[in-house]
Amino acid sequence: MPEKNIIKTPDMGTVEAVDFVNKFSDSLTKFREALGITRPQPMRQGNTIQTYKFTVTDPTDGQGKAIDPASIGEGEDIPLTHVSREKDQEFTVGFKKWRKAVTMEEIQRVGYDMAVTTTDKKVLNKIQKSVRTDFFNYLATAPTDLGEVSGLQEAFGKSWGKLGSIFDDENIGTIVFINPEDAGDYLGNAVIENGQSVGFGMTLLKGFTNVTVMINNSVPKGTFYATVNDNINLQYIDVHGEASKVFQNKQVISDELGLIGLVKDDNTTNLTNQSTIFAGIALFAEMTDGVLKGTIKQGGTASK
Repeated sequence: MPEKNIIKTPDMGTVEAVDFVNKFSDSLTKFREALGITRPQPMRQGNTIQTYKFTVTDPTDGQGKAIDPASIGEGEDIPLTHVSREKDQEFTVGFKKWRKAVTMEEIQRVGYDMAVTTTDKKVLNKIQKSVRTDFFNYLATAPTDLGEVSGLQEAFGKSWGKLGSIFDDENIGTIVFINPEDAGDYLGNAVIENGQSVGFGMTLLKGFTNVTVMINNSVPKGTFYATVNDNINLQYIDVHGEASKVFQNKQVISDELGLIGLVKDDNTTNLTNQSTIFAGIALFAEMTDGVLKGTIKQGGTASK
């Protein structure tokens, strides 16, 4: 029998597991800060998200023709322009689940750190990629198409101008997402400051007036997406919510916000060390008509 009050596992905490969830949370925090997301919204119960679009209706005359604002005479009543916000897409946020098991023999063969900790990190990378891929797939669903542009310089300018008209603000924080190969072509022909990596597999480029440029492989080569930072939201299922009650007899390790949950377990039936991870995270644009897409002319990424 061990000596009374001896410090033993897990008195000092599950270090590897805590490090796992904190790395995920810190990386996502840097990513959302770069996108201008200041308040991620938790979903404790329910998992439905509603997006919207603006519709602007110009005034018309008795024949249904648009009224030219310049035709309104002195002293005449100015007809009303109508603006409405309408429901657009509705989608659900569901849990994604991962499980990894390592046998006792493999831990003995290569060591605990390689067999368990390193493979946990590989799963973490997979989870991050899943969130990014879902985000870019969402941006591709129904964006406003800018058509073909001659290169990235034109892409940045057109995006900034178009979004300024959509959101009626010249000082908006425009974000453009591009593929690394397109960025590489551009960087070979332009002087630009390479910003620090922001985590979650995204790289930040600096040096464009009013434009933040984010680089990731999930953006198809020759394609770019753009929106404004105030339009991007992060909604997530709080892993401390109702669903966590399924683990009444186990410890759920999570970050402070409840973005991701990890359950470590020793399976004595087959002598394996298991990691079960679950998360429900959605990055989306609240105003769907505020998302732009364009294509880059082949061989046209150089600066003009």
